[in-house]
Amino acid sequence: YATELGSLELKDPGNKSICMSYDFHVTEENKLKLIEVNTNASFLALGYEMYKSRQFPLPVKDFSLEEIRKDVETEIKLCGKIAKSPLTVAIIDEEPEKQRLFIEFLVYQELFKQWGWDSKITDYRKIEPATTDFIYNRYTDFFLSNSESQQLKKAFLDKQSCFSPNPYEYFLLADKQRMIDWSLSENLTRWNVSAEDQAIIQSVVPFSLSLETHNKEDIWAKRKTFFIKPKRAFGSKQSYKGASISRKIFDELAGHEFIAQEFVAPSEQIFKTPEGEQSFKFDLRCLAYQGRLQLIVARLYQGQVTNLRTPHGGFACIEFF
Repeated sequence: YATELGSLELKDPGNKSICMSYDFHVTEENKLKLIEVNTNASFLALGYEMYKSRQFPLPVKDFSLEEIRKDVETEIKLCGKIAKSPLTVAIIDEEPEKQRLFIEFLVYQELFKQWGWDSKITDYRKIEPATTDFIYNRYTDFFLSNSESQQLKKAFLDKQSCFSPNPYEYFLLADKQRMIDWSLSENLTRWNVSAEDQAIIQSVVPFSLSLETHNKEDIWAKRKTFFIKPKRAFGSKQSYKGASISRKIFDELAGHEFIAQEFVAPSEQIFKTPEGEQSFKFDLRCLAYQGRLQLIVARLYQGQVTNLRTPHGGFACIEFF
């Protein structure tokens, strides 16, 4: 990946990323299929509060919000910085008060303040990294490549502050090019992945390939078996079910950093609502830090993709039997 990292002007900051999520669909055979990885996933703090308010048992029994505090302190140490007291922490996004889950920013801010940290919520263009120990980054310019992000990118590269999540971790895990890489056995062999682990990875990762001009006719012929989405985007933007995409849009996407991913239909369940029983699709958001599973929530929706706009949909607790 050295060439790609060089072209993106990225380097390893040493730390990882808090609030990572691995999102899965459940197949008809009750098997998990990885849909995507997110480095700025929502609903770890809110999800914990949701379980507590509903008096549901936590999926990971020994997880608590105190673990987030330890994760932040670990991130700062991994970044090579000294955790001062009190910590100065900033939660950043583009116009954060206009984000649909701004309430979660407020929850984190209150949580940080309870730990004695100096915490603020701010637009990414107003942050002062040199005076901030830790930046909880919810901004979705993942590689900090936009012109308005250049000051922030310089601060990241110079390690003026500990960024988490950060562009390097996004590249390693959440860039959808990785779904293509992981679905090819020759890559796994070249990386010396054991046969046992290869079998696990290939049972979970859906077959994926880049939508290019040279292979678009073959993909078009098999389009009903694929889901088309950008390699670097979020929130289901420009995502299309292959069975319903028009030829015009398909041709426009070919050769422009899009991925054709094996379509894995989401499971559905019937729920009672004030309007009667309704069917909802769902996926499972598994939140983790450094390989440690912390929380699992479901996202309920109707239509083609998750959108947080479906009446009576949204996030829900999971009960395991």
